[in-house]
Amino acid sequence: MGNPSNLVVLDKAHALLERVNEAVTSIRQSHLGDLKKQLMKSDLSIPSNIAEGRRKTSKREFLRFLDIALGSTGELETQLRAAKDCRAIPLDVLSDLAKRADEVGKMINGLRQRVIDDLNAQDDE
Repeated sequence: MGNPSNLVVLDKAHALLERVNEAVTSIRQSHLGDLKKQLMKSDLSIPSNIAEGRRKTSKREFLRFLDIALGSTGELETQLRAAKDCRAIPLDVLSDLAKRADEVGKMINGLRQRVIDDLNAQDDE
């Protein structure tokens, strides 16, 4: 499919990963260790799946990995909500992370739709 480095959504997903990492390292409550791990795991999954899918040889495979990345975005949003409920991360930081996660999700959806449109155009040929 191509080099993932030219995807803006991948840059945004990496920026989100950096911010989540900063927020997670500030969580001091030892009983929230699982939440910290899940936040990092789901967030790391977003750019990883975009990049892996971009390296696949077919658009259908790329679409499958975009679906996984989108699912991970939803998982991250849910975990951010849990972090809010636990008061694990300051509200201003959570608000910023939630906005960034929403933006990345919208960008993945837009990219998904372009891939779907390309696949439909191929089917019509």
